[in-house]
Amino acid sequence: MKSIIGPDNRVAYGVYDEPVDFNVQDFALWNFFGKEIKGLKKRFAFHSFNYLGISSGDYFVGLAAVRLGYLNTVFAYVYKFGEGRIFNYDAKNPGDAGLSFPADPDEYAIRFRKGASFLAIEKSHKAESLVLTASLGKRLSVSLKARYGLDVQRPLRVLNPSEPFRFTFTEKAAPVIPEELSVKLDGRELVADPSAATALYDWSGGYLRRETNWYWSAFSGFGKDASGAAVPIGANFAALTNEAYFSENAFWTGVGSRTRVSRVIFDFSAAEPYKPWRLWDEAGTVDLTFTPEGERSEKINAILLKTWFRQFFGSFSGTMKPEKGEPVSLSGVHGVSEFHRALW
Repeated sequence: MKSIIGPDNRVAYGVYDEPVDFNVQDFALWNFFGKEIKGLKKRFAFHSFNYLGISSGDYFVGLAAVRLGYLNTVFAYVYKFGEGRIFNYDAKNPGDAGLSFPADPDEYAIRFRKGASFLAIEKSHKAESLVLTASLGKRLSVSLKARYGLDVQRPLRVLNPSEPFRFTFTEKAAPVIPEELSVKLDGRELVADPSAATALYDWSGGYLRRETNWYWSAFSGFGKDASGAAVPIGANFAALTNEAYFSENAFWTGVGSRTRVSRVIFDFSAAEPYKPWRLWDEAGTVDLTFTPEGERSEKINAILLKTWFRQFFGSFSGTMKPEKGEPVSLSGVHGVSEFHRALW
């Protein structure tokens, strides 16, 4: 098992298709001029988050835990296509209050509790398991169990420099096919056909830039191969961050069939973001149209934190050409796209 921090404070940048020793405690964080940062400043500089998006029929459900050191956030939402956002939960707490978030992308149990609300995410690459349970805002309850592992989904795991003296590790995977899934809002089950439901997964952690910006798109669902047969598909595309050495762009055509993409262009109007977006790459591997329908957004202008994001719910259509096999077409596959600016 390879350690991400080696001798002389050297970070082992790369693509990891095997377990890692996430020995972040051995990393010496430096300031602009190479002087070591310790104590609370170092603790506050380490950020991590875990997001799962569930697509089931007309519903898209997102849940996440975010740890910023000086602040933690747990949020969840339910978006119904054709109707809009029908549930939102957002709990912000000082420090680590109410949240346990281990710094390990491979084997962990995230725990959150605030009042009657709780969230638990347990993942083990060794056991090939991903389990989520949540009860939030006295209205939303979610349970998901899926077989998840390095040899199952072939997630994309990259370790990149955030800036000269910082790093970020991220793991993305889609589609995740649930073995068990239930989403209830006000006691009513929203998952009409569990066999047609899929999920996407995102874990990131490290010493991100003080100012971090990104474009991001992700989806999971079903497309069609050249014969017209249904194929599980998913994708993660990003720009403006984590791409100095190793791209975090990839798509999956069939569970575990991963195609990496060197760079994806996000062609959209920031002034009129509800116009269709085009996502494409120079090699012609990806050519997709994202049509936004609704959004969740937030602006925070505080002393330690400034953030502005607009996450759009919509559908993806177009083609993706895997490394092996015929192109896969998709039409109306639900997912999200966003632009995000943060000073944290």
